[in-house]
Amino acid sequence: MTTLTTIGRPATVPYEALGRTTAAAACAAMVFQPVLRPAGPGNSAPVDVFTVATVVLSVLWAATCGRRLGVPYGLASALLLLSGAIAGLAGPLPGLSLMNLAREVLLLAWCVALFNIARRPGVLRLLTAAFAYAAVFWASVLVAAARLGVTGIEGVSPTEGDRKLFTLGDPNYAATYWVVSLFMVYAAQRPRTPLVRWYGYAVLLWALLLSQSNGGVLELSVGLLFLAAYKAYQASRARPGSGPVAAGALVLAVVLTVGASVAAAPLAQVQEWARLSDRTELVNTLGRSGTSTDQRSTLVRESLELYEPHWVTGSGPGTTKQLLQDQQFPYAKEAHDDYLAALVERGPLGVVALLALLSGTAWRCSRALRAPPDSGFAAQVPRPAGLVAALAGLAVAGAYYEVLHFRFLWVLLALVAVLASPVDDPATAHEGPP
Repeated sequence: MTTLTTIGRPATVPYEALGRTTAAAACAAMVFQPVLRPAGPGNSAPVDVFTVATVVLSVLWAATCGRRLGVPYGLASALLLLSGAIAGLAGPLPGLSLMNLAREVLLLAWCVALFNIARRPGVLRLLTAAFAYAAVFWASVLVAAARLGVTGIEGVSPTEGDRKLFTLGDPNYAATYWVVSLFMVYAAQRPRTPLVRWYGYAVLLWALLLSQSNGGVLELSVGLLFLAAYKAYQASRARPGSGPVAAGALVLAVVLTVGASVAAAPLAQVQEWARLSDRTELVNTLGRSGTSTDQRSTLVRESLELYEPHWVTGSGPGTTKQLLQDQQFPYAKEAHDDYLAALVERGPLGVVALLALLSGTAWRCSRALRAPPDSGFAAQVPRPAGLVAALAGLAVAGAYYEVLHFRFLWVLLALVAVLASPVDDPATAHEGPP
């Protein structure tokens, strides 16, 4: 549920100016989402200047106008922080755990700030448009740099081969950003001109392919499958009960087709052929898929071994890699799995917290999809199904990335929460001069 609190207001600060400044800071944060390099201490990045500014300004704005602050995902957030704090204090690395917990506090606060500022008239449209236009621009810059061989812009790393990271620092983070951006363009229908918008789709897809990420392609496929199923549901819902049947039949047909194709194709031979190819794109995608699967299986086994002595509370947020290194496990990496990390690093309470977040998100997504398209907040986002499709892709990605640390996940959660909420009643909003 969404919790409401009221912050008292001094009469001396111009609340309208603060509201506009907060919205501008939030839009800047949308624009600079991929700017994560150069990295700062504690995995901070240049974009966090605008993240922190949005949080601080939103508090000042709320205090000035006496607005009642909404806290979406309040129960899940409280459980995440509680399980993380307990695990951190009881675990073997309290300092590292609490540092990671502080980062989570910032992300949760940013989600709250975005939720509240996006409820101002027209701000939701501004945020989605800023994200979409900026993503198309950044993808165009990356594609141009790749064509011209400007390695400083491509973001090529010696440890990642020929994969283009841009300023995102990690190929999987980069791929997920391009996928989310593609669905944001669809949701916001920005750029406005269809021809330019299709250029945006093309350049974002190109940027995704430059990251050479198998996971990114899977996320895109899941999101597109959701959109196709949603379209089938809408087309058939005029006949009572036929909408879910049509959507389910489409999903089942796709799953069976993919399953039959995988079963019929000699996957091991295809992977070996790609691995020995002279095309780096094939080597870094299909060629490494078998190795990646083996590595993740090893990491799951090692993580579960870490969990055994800390099964009640977990080992602490973000401690998996350090503990694997300290105990000299052969494959020492971060958990790379939100679902596994919730159990290993936060214990059973962490699993409950993650389930609360997933169920709360699913409920808000369903409300956002059912909202009349020409009323309330839905009128500012032409195709909210795009946001839900992006979240569907991220839900799958959580099985092989730790997407809870991705800044744009909390952007999506905040925007969907706004779409799922009623417009403020002027009689109870308490925004205005005393």
